[in-house]
This record gives sequence, C-alpha cells and structure tokens, in this order.
Amino acid sequence: MSTLKGMLLAGLASSALIASAAQAQDSASPKLDGANNSVGEVDAIVVTGSRIARPELESAMPVNVTKFDDVARVGRLNAYDALRLEPSIAPGAGAYSADFYDGTGDAGNAGAAFINLRNMGTNRSLTLIDGKRRVSGTAAASAVDINMIPSAMIDRIEVVTGGAAAIYGADAVTGAVNIITKKDLEGLYVTAYQGISQHGDAPETNVSLAAGGKFADGRGSFTLGGTYLQTGAVQEHERDFSRKNIVYWGNPNNTGVNDGIPDNIVVRDLLLFYNSDVPEFYNPKNGGYYHYYNGQLTRDYYNTPLGAGETARGNGTSNPAVVRSWNWYAPLRLSEKTFSTIAKFDYELTDAIKYGARLDYGRTVSGGLVTRYREDSRTLFAGGNGGAKAYPDNPYMPDSVRNLLASDGLSYVNIDRWYTNWPVVEMPHDRESVTVSQNLSGKIGGSLSWEAYYQYGRATDDAAVTNAPLTSRWVAARDVIADPVTGAPVCRDPAARAAGCTPYNIFGNDPLTAAQKAWLLTDLHSRSINEQQIFGADLSGKLFHLPAGDVSFAAGVEHRTESGRLTVDPRVANAQVPLSGFVSSIQTVPVDASMSVTEGYGELVVPIIKDKPFLRHLELEGAYRYSDYRTMGSTGTWKAGGTWEPVGGLTIRGVRSRSVRVPNFGELYAPTSQGFTGSINDPCLSGNYNLTPTRAANCQALGVPNNLAFYSTDVLVKSGGNIDLKPEVSDSFTVGAVIQPRFIPGLDVTIDFWNIRIVNAITSFSINDMMNQCVDLPTINNQFCQYVQRGADHKINFISTQLVNAAEMRTDGIDFGIGYRLPLWNGQLGATFKGSYLLSREIQNVPGVQAAQIKYDGSYTDPRFRGYLLVEYSTNHYDFTVGTQYTSSATVDPNAIPGQYDNNYIPAVVYNDISLARRFDSGLEMTFGVKNLFNVTPPLMPNVYNGGGGRYDTIGRYFFTRVGMKF
Repeated sequence: MSTLKGMLLAGLASSALIASAAQAQDSASPKLDGANNSVGEVDAIVVTGSRIARPELESAMPVNVTKFDDVARVGRLNAYDALRLEPSIAPGAGAYSADFYDGTGDAGNAGAAFINLRNMGTNRSLTLIDGKRRVSGTAAASAVDINMIPSAMIDRIEVVTGGAAAIYGADAVTGAVNIITKKDLEGLYVTAYQGISQHGDAPETNVSLAAGGKFADGRGSFTLGGTYLQTGAVQEHERDFSRKNIVYWGNPNNTGVNDGIPDNIVVRDLLLFYNSDVPEFYNPKNGGYYHYYNGQLTRDYYNTPLGAGETARGNGTSNPAVVRSWNWYAPLRLSEKTFSTIAKFDYELTDAIKYGARLDYGRTVSGGLVTRYREDSRTLFAGGNGGAKAYPDNPYMPDSVRNLLASDGLSYVNIDRWYTNWPVVEMPHDRESVTVSQNLSGKIGGSLSWEAYYQYGRATDDAAVTNAPLTSRWVAARDVIADPVTGAPVCRDPAARAAGCTPYNIFGNDPLTAAQKAWLLTDLHSRSINEQQIFGADLSGKLFHLPAGDVSFAAGVEHRTESGRLTVDPRVANAQVPLSGFVSSIQTVPVDASMSVTEGYGELVVPIIKDKPFLRHLELEGAYRYSDYRTMGSTGTWKAGGTWEPVGGLTIRGVRSRSVRVPNFGELYAPTSQGFTGSINDPCLSGNYNLTPTRAANCQALGVPNNLAFYSTDVLVKSGGNIDLKPEVSDSFTVGAVIQPRFIPGLDVTIDFWNIRIVNAITSFSINDMMNQCVDLPTINNQFCQYVQRGADHKINFISTQLVNAAEMRTDGIDFGIGYRLPLWNGQLGATFKGSYLLSREIQNVPGVQAAQIKYDGSYTDPRFRGYLLVEYSTNHYDFTVGTQYTSSATVDPNAIPGQYDNNYIPAVVYNDISLARRFDSGLEMTFGVKNLFNVTPPLMPNVYNGGGGRYDTIGRYFFTRVGMKF
C-alpha cells in the first residue's frame, strides 16, 4: 500500500483527473435553473474553506461543487439526496439509513438528515448554510438537519476536504459542506415533481416555488422560496431481496482452527419460531415448537436447525406462513412530509451600508418506525416479567394445548408472538426549525468589506410512541382465570380486577376491543429543544499591494452559545412501559445543558511571485483561530497552504491544518440509556474460542471454559454521552493539482491526496467490537474489558457502548474526476466525473499493538472506490441526462482472517439514472426520467441485503416526471 501511495503522490504534478467546474449550458430557451456562469468567467467569490474572495479553482483547499439543478434533473429532491451521490460523503442519517432493527440506524433521528463526510462521523462534518453555522437538529449531537432547506432555494453545494476549523471553528475536522442558496432572483419559478416505483409504492411528491424582485429603485431586494416534499415508506417485507433475514452463523461442520473449514457460513433465511405472527410455544419435554392457528395445534420444524432449546434458530421452516423474518416490519425508507421556506430581505440604507434580514423555517413530520408489539419468554420483555405464560386454568386455552400440557406434565408454557391484531406501534417525529438573522454590511474605501451580524436558531423534536402497552396492566390482563361464580374470563390478580382489568386472550387473533385498548395501551411523548445564538463581526479585503499582487486578509470575532433540553415521559423513566417490546425512539433520561465559546480568527493570502519562468503564480496563505470555551478552556487551530502555477493551465496546491474539537454537549450530556439485547456472538463461544492468537488465553483468564455453547439470554447494553470526554486533536493534509489545458478548451482536471489523523478521537464502539477487543488484545488488562461483564455462568450480561476517547483514528485517500464541455452538432455535451479512492481508514486503540487496530477500509461502509458520472447533452429545446453511480466491491468484515467466513465478498454495483427534458419558448419545461434504470438490487450478503444503512438502493426502478414554469 505504501508503494501505491508513493506512486500516486509522485504523479500529482503530471497526472490528472476531477471535477469542479460548472456545467454551463447556453440555450436560446430559458432554463429553470437561472443563469449559469460561462466557462470563461473568473469572478471572485467567497468559496467554502476561506473567507477571502477569489476564483473557485484558485483555492488551496480542494472544493467540490455540485449545481443542484444538475442532479435535480435525475430525480434528486433535496440536499440529502444530492449529497448521497458525492463519493466523499457517507449516508450519515436519513430516510434510507433507518434499519433500526439491526443496530445500524438510530430511531431517535427519524425525520432528520445529517451529513457524514469521509464516514468519520456527523459530529466532525460541519454543515453551513451560506457560510454560516446552524443550530443542531438533534439532542445528541451537533449535526445540522439539512431536510430543513427548501430545494427551491438551493443553488449549489460546496464540499471542502480537510480541516477547516481555523476558518469555521470546531466540528470542521474532516471538512465542511456549504449549501449555497439562491439570491437576486427576479420573477417566479414553479416546479412540481411526482414519482412512483415499479412496485407501485414509495411515492414522492415535490412542489417548489421561488420568487424575487427589486424595489425602491433597486436599493431593496427580496427573495422567497419554499418546498413541500412528501415521501412514502417502504418496509423490508415489501421487497423480495429483504424479506428473508441473511446473517452469518457458526458453521456446525467446523472442527477447529486451520481445518480448512469456514468458521462461519451465510444463512439466507434465518428464522426464529419465537418470532411468530400467531401464538407459539416451546415444549421442553420433547424440544419441539408448536403454534396454534385457526383452531389447529401444529408442530413446527426448521429446515436446518441452528442450535437447540427454546431460543434456537433455523434456516428456513416447514411453516413459513406463520413465522416471519425478524426484520419483517423494519423500514427500507421512512415516510416524511416536509415544508421548508427561506425569505431574504436586503436594503441599501446608504451608499456604504446595507441592511439584511433573513428567516429560515422548516418542519418535518416523519412516520418514523411502524411496527407491532412482540415478546417472548426472555426477561427483557414486560419490565423483567418476560412474555405471557399460559396456565391450564386459563379459560382461553384451547383444549388441544391443554391436553398437550397434561400429557407431557407441563404446568405452563411461554407464549411467544407478534401481536399483529393490536393497533400498530408508530414512532412519529415532528421536527421544527426556525432561524432568524440580521446583519449590517458595507464598504470602507474601495478595498475593505465589513459585516456585523446576529443569528438565533431553534430546533425542536416532538417524538412519540403510540399504542404502547402499560407494563403492569399488560401483565395482569394476559394472566386469565375463570370467575368462580360466573365462569367468565377475568384477570387472575384481585387488585387488578378491582382496578378495572380487562382480560385478554393470548391465543386469539381478534382486534382489541375498546375496553381492552383503554386498559392496555397508551401513547408516550418526549420533546427536545436545541437553541443557538451567534454574535459576530468580520472584516476582509486588501491590505496592500506587492509586485505579485494584493495581500488579502479576513479577520473576525464570534460569540456562540448553544443549549439543549430534553424532557421525557415519566412513565418511561419509571419503567411503566416495556420499551423492549419494540425499537423505541423515546429517550429515558432528561437533559438540560449548555455551552458557550468566544472566538477570534485571522486569515491571510500573500502573493509571492508571478509571471516568472516556472513561477507564473505563487501564493501562500494561512489562518489561525483562538477559541475560549466556558467549560473546556481555550484551544488554538491553524492552517497553512499555498498554490503554485508553474505554467499556464497547471496549478499545484496544498494545505496543512490543525484542528481541536471539543466534545459538544450532545456527546457530553446525551442521555445515558440502558436496554436489553437478546442475541450476541460471544467471542468466547466454543466455535470462536481460537479465532485469534490471544483469544483463548484471554477467555481462559476471564474464567470462560472452551466449551461455552451458544446462548440467547438477556444482555444489558448501556449507551449515551460521557462527561469525562476530552478534546480530540486532528491533523489534516491535502496536496493536489488543477489542470486546465489550453489546448483542450472546456476541460478541467484535478487530483487531490488527503490525509486526516485524529488523536483522542471521540467515538463509540459496537457491541461486537467491545467484546472482541477485550479478548483479542495481548492481555485482559485493557480499556475494553471494564465495559464487558460476565455472570457466574460465564455468559456476558452487560456491555457499555458509551462514548469514549479512542487512541487514534486515521484515514487517507485520493479524490479525482474530470469536467468537460464541448459543442456538438446543434447543442453542447457536458460531462462531470467525481471519484474518491480510499487508501486506508482505521482506529488504533493501543499504539503499536496490531490486535488493537480496527480496520474499516475495503468494507461495505468504506468501499475502496466510489464514483459518479453525470453526462448531459443540451440543445435549444432538449436536455438528455444520464447519471451513473459506481461503488466498488467490498467485504462485510474487513478484519476477517482466512477461514473465518465461507463468503465475505460483496460485488460492485452500478446504478444508472436517465431523464429527458423538453423546454418551450413560453418558459415551460417538462421532464420524464427513470432512477435505477436496470433495477439493481442490494448484494445478497449479511448487513447489506437491506441496503447497508442507506449505501445500496432498496427502492428499485423508479419513474418520475417534473414540470416547471418560469414566469
């Protein structure tokens, strides 16, 4: 790998590939995206990564630009959809990364969309709107909810790689995403979009309006735009590829280490009889499972049993009609309804002073998870009571079941089931965000610009869980006897009867009666409020003139306060509702925290030489920011870089930066919650005991014998913030080349190497990582074993996944692409390619210890290569657009050793989108398009068959139309 890296770095000055340039298309008929800059224009603008105005491609930091209207032509509806096409950006959190059932999603973030640059965490990816920070959209992090930005107002999206903390402050560790909105509009623009999948589901509706104009003889202007967006949900059982649960399972034929037999095999239809839609129970007398349905008692069999006992699994079943995949009700995409708007007002008070005001508002109502209540015999259900028990004196018990209990001498059986006859459990989120700002700006002389501003932002999230059973009432209602006098079914508990307990038939499938609903079910609520205030002032311009050009600077001060409050439902905090019966988005611990920081920054750009042999232009730049936190003390961040143009059309650029990120109040004070998980892959199981060189000795040191069999008992998992977190320090480095050969007009080429290293990285580890690191390091005297506890039976009963400071996180790679435009026939052909090749990404928990390294590069979460090609051919009246997205082959587990899996390979995928637009002289534009033209489905492998957290398309071939009008 080091040889490859050296070759790539050595070729920076002479190799080339990227994409930044705008794809301006001249046309006799007006386009709905307004006027684009022509190729020859080099207007000075403030691009992301700097506060000094200059042409886009002259920036020392790599800046990748996406015109929103370009990706809108291939059916991208909002900023999150557009950024999912960016090779440098991972899915983050959004409607498609919502598989909360397998632990890859976060139910608390339903309805929001967060950026994850370089897949290094949403907290390290700063999101800006027109160069300004925004209030966080979640109680647990500092991430900005980009669902709140109306697509009607998005002009372009700029992504800068590398540490930008010296310019923007903390959170810009991996870079920044700046969403630039439209301004100076004149007239009215209206667009409407409608889409549907080939399955007839997943509908999408988007209606956008934007308008603007001037008044007072041009001294004043306004811009107003809004978007309504509605998307429909899709669940896993609605697609063939995700209907069956695909997992790894210990190979029953495995005989030991280095036997040439895979330790784990892919099971393609994992089922659990205790996951049935109808009453199911285990008979310990004969080891059999039975279900009761339509008056019949039937014994169930797995096609291939995987273990034995009450919690045994199997691959396939003889009765698929009543046993469903665990993920049956899990979402492939959540439903959302969003309304967002931006209003801007500017007025020239004098020739030298301008006043500006702005209002941003957004509201998203997400259906969240939609599921059913379920339970089985494990004590993680019903507040430690486990699932329902059926006794022979229960009058609802069918005779066939009672006779079986009598013949086998059983006093009761545990009833395991989904209660599909109950009202659905919904977990909606109602999110609202408002930001208001005012500013004064102006000129001092002809070379200095100033601005003073105030901004207030507030984001709320009202979350709920509907139709949740009350623990004590449910436990009483399901335990039924016959009234001694009347013989009618009544609740066994006399106190519950006196309180109005309504008995429930655990063997039935009839809908709940009104009386049963009133007794059993309730709705839960929580509310989070995040607030932010920013006072700031900036001064920028030219200091003085040197022979090579003007020395430019920017300086400013800013004071920022942020607070977060979370109120919870007291019935959750008091365990009156069994949240373990479903995946919940309701928090259990209240939060009330705040933090503030005062900062000052300075940036300088100095031209050194120009118009000399091999020194056509040489420029250096630097920036420094001082931050004084109320609770964390002071920090300093910096960047230094430059650009060198040896000959016309070739520019070498590079930046080195230091960032210090203090933990945000979400990381410090996020609710510490505890919940149960019922199934883990203990590294000390007999089949896993010898997988690594140190595991057997460490398992033995923990007192675990080498014959520990698979178990599915209750494991308490603790997660949340950590008030003992320390700041993390990051060093980043980028170096690259920009090539604009004069002998090929219209061609722009760039290539940039980037490297990011974070010390004391704030992170949380998965359950598997916590367990494995405990026994795979040289000894058990490590930072992980303290978070993994075992009982007297040697089984794990507690794991903490709270945020911690890891030793080191590092990643590096190369971004490249090509932008090209040329006249062709009676139109113009434009193509933009963007690509990102990942060289490495890993976490090193103990310096110098190989076993302490967790590798991510090459996995499905961090594939080696991602690329996107957009090709458009335009004439006076037609646009034909093709978008192609490529993700390289990958592995499920990048840390696997030979023989660990029978198949660890995920094939590459290619998605194609096409559209054809017709423009009319009247200003009308009509578009028809298809997303995922060839209906490419996710690879049928564990962790990715249901989308891999939003990395693979799960909707399928999708048809859409778009109609727009300019007035």
